[in-house]
Amino acid sequence: MPITSDLSIMRFRQVHLDFHTSGLIEGVGSRFDPSEFARAFKAAHVDSVTLFSKCHHGLSYHPTRVGRMHPGLGFDLLRAQVDALHGEGIATPIYLSAAWDEHAAFTHADWRIVTPDGRLSQSRNDPTGWAYLDFASPYLDYLCAQIDEVLELYPDGDGIFIDICSQLPSISTFAKAKMDQRGLDWTSMDDRTRFGAEALDQFYQRVTDTVHSRAPGKPLFFNSGHIRRGNRDHIRKYYSHLELESLPTAGWGYDHFPISARYVDPLGIPFLGMTGKFHFTWGEIGGYKRPEALVYECGAMLAQGACCSIGDHLHPTGFVDRSTMAIIGAAYDWVEKREAWAVGSVNRAEIGLISLEAATLDTSSIEAPAQKQASDDGATRILLEAGLTFDVLDLESDFSPYRLIILPDAVPVGADLKRKLDTYLAKGGRLLLTGRSGIDAASGFVLDVGATWESTSPMAGGDYLLPTADWRPDGIDEPNFMYCPSERIKVSDGQSLGSVYEPYFDRTPKHFSGHINIPRRPDASSYDGGSRKGSITYLAHPIFSVYTQVGAVRMLEMAERVIVSMLGGHRLVTTSLPRAGRVTVRRQPTLNRDIVYLLHATPALRGYLWNSNIQPIQDLVTLHDIDVSLEVDGPVEAVRLVPDQTSLPFTQADGRVSFSVPEVTGVAMVEVAYRS
Repeated sequence: MPITSDLSIMRFRQVHLDFHTSGLIEGVGSRFDPSEFARAFKAAHVDSVTLFSKCHHGLSYHPTRVGRMHPGLGFDLLRAQVDALHGEGIATPIYLSAAWDEHAAFTHADWRIVTPDGRLSQSRNDPTGWAYLDFASPYLDYLCAQIDEVLELYPDGDGIFIDICSQLPSISTFAKAKMDQRGLDWTSMDDRTRFGAEALDQFYQRVTDTVHSRAPGKPLFFNSGHIRRGNRDHIRKYYSHLELESLPTAGWGYDHFPISARYVDPLGIPFLGMTGKFHFTWGEIGGYKRPEALVYECGAMLAQGACCSIGDHLHPTGFVDRSTMAIIGAAYDWVEKREAWAVGSVNRAEIGLISLEAATLDTSSIEAPAQKQASDDGATRILLEAGLTFDVLDLESDFSPYRLIILPDAVPVGADLKRKLDTYLAKGGRLLLTGRSGIDAASGFVLDVGATWESTSPMAGGDYLLPTADWRPDGIDEPNFMYCPSERIKVSDGQSLGSVYEPYFDRTPKHFSGHINIPRRPDASSYDGGSRKGSITYLAHPIFSVYTQVGAVRMLEMAERVIVSMLGGHRLVTTSLPRAGRVTVRRQPTLNRDIVYLLHATPALRGYLWNSNIQPIQDLVTLHDIDVSLEVDGPVEAVRLVPDQTSLPFTQADGRVSFSVPEVTGVAMVEVAYRS
């Protein structure tokens, strides 16, 4: 059965079927039953399964002229899987591991990354870590030959997924020789970094050329664990679509996916979210989430404009884990009934958050992209917890659709960004800056915030803030400890937003008092806690990154009040959800309707493994009678629950529609249909 690869109708219910299987394991595929395999995925409402050609062990699951077929496998497992799934109308992208390949590392040790201090690099500091391969070595030729072979043998495969796309600094024999040829000094860190970036780009280009030479329209994705914000040119050049790897219980956390999705969605490139069925992380055989958790995670993907992918790991014998299929099936039954309300939707957002990661992107960096960025994370978390609608922007984004632009904590404002902001402000936009954002070390504030900047406070252990009444936390009339130093500013012709109180002295081994922070002096310093002039507001503390680190409820209250006041008290949508709730609003223009997503779950800290918090969702508590008020731009014909289409009573007045949702258990979707 032919399977379409048209990315405009990307599959909504995908499974990424890991199969990293040691050569020491025998009987690989011995219990594989094609009919049972395909029927299990069909019954679980799955419409695409990413299958393995070559795993991290470097072993192929089909006959190969290039690499090594798994010694415990006696038939073409990949062909059997593709044919079985295609028979049920299920798509089959094909996976190959790139920078990790144990077989290649063992048989060609000279292809391995050699660190600048002479070690052979691997993924973990113990003997079970994956060996890193060097794209400056002949390994790249070997990898491209494997990809070409897959395209030759499986032209009916529905895409190519390349994993572990990174190049570490290397002084391998091949890297040193090529640097010498280029006139680069391999003893220089800068030259090693420069060469590594070139080797990584060559990897992307060679793989892309290999795929396009045989299958020009074949979907192609490169996975690095995180989509680096601000790297649009790279995405446009090499990716047909994006898959946002974000396993919430394995280090990414539940806040990672919304940040990535809110950046990717406005780019207009098809994308999916990728979680896992595992309790913890990839490849955890015998670890199972609650189905309620997967329903919530898939609902969060739809709410952010993404299709869904759930990671699983096939047993070496190839038998289908029925417990896993039941859990995935529960989630994908839920998705299938609702995806018609997600197709072709666009986010409605009132705030544009300029990503610090994007604004400070180093395109020459070859480090694997970090999953977390404190300022971006904190700002996103505050906006989510405040129920505010937003997109995450880079420096190329169009600012005009947003009522408010936020520059969190340390965004530099160069000449180009200043011109864009000036144009935006001149057309009635509003701007919030915090911490070092918009400050030039030599000249002070780049924009007119109604204040002068002197320096960063030397009180490294933190100082105190007494906000003005309009953004002071409820019931707190004393200065709040801010856990970090402020920028020292003095209001000139702006409006002061509060006073900074300094500690008696900074905490050092020679000067300290009490357990944690030094008490404040009784009187305010001469410095202001922020300034507002016209449509620009500036806060002297990096409140977003600090919120990421300490989660102080009073900081959330302060930040929310400032942001809402900058919106003129206006909010696109308001709800009676508790703080753990999330709300998004997406429009389906062709169907003339908005979809309101209401989400609520409470992940609980249950463990700590591999330097990662494990915070699973076990229970979904039902919330009752959640009030919603939404800004609308036309007469509303009906408000209905999705997918059962139960009508909800509503009122419309002053450009808003108001209604109450009887129950929210994890995720609720509400259709607001406009009159034609």
